[in-house]
Amino acid sequence: MPPKPPSPVYLPGFQKLVPALLGEGWAQDDGLPAAEVDRLLGESPAAEQLGADLVLPAALREFYLALGNCGDLLETEHFFWDPDDLEVRDGFLMFLEDAQETVVWGLPVDNLPLPDPLVWRRSAGAESEDGEWTDEGGTFSEFVTDLLAWTFEDEEEDR
Repeated sequence: MPPKPPSPVYLPGFQKLVPALLGEGWAQDDGLPAAEVDRLLGESPAAEQLGADLVLPAALREFYLALGNCGDLLETEHFFWDPDDLEVRDGFLMFLEDAQETVVWGLPVDNLPLPDPLVWRRSAGAESEDGEWTDEGGTFSEFVTDLLAWTFEDEEEDR
């Protein structure tokens, strides 16, 4: 009998972002099915680059399960990459870019086996040849939650 997958740890917190930020209940179609995440990840540049060594941290995987199809949250001032767009650059799995494509965020490839690794920011967009990576000082789940809250806070202030 195959081992039972671990219970989701981060999924409920990510699901709560929909009502907290959008004012509507979370729906199943806000997320991606697990099989779809796996299929898309297998088609990604990161899969070609890392092969069998590619593993999504639990927090990133559960983020896609909760919000992977919720454009209202994933395509604002920052664009979260779909699983089939994930790519490795300079030893980091890139997952997010700002709307101006001047900064990109990633997770160190060496830390991908960790459940909730620290996020790093690159001083240049994904298409740039050069860029320096600096530690953001927060884990993926902390960073994403704070970023989305900040994004929607700013939108409220603009009204």
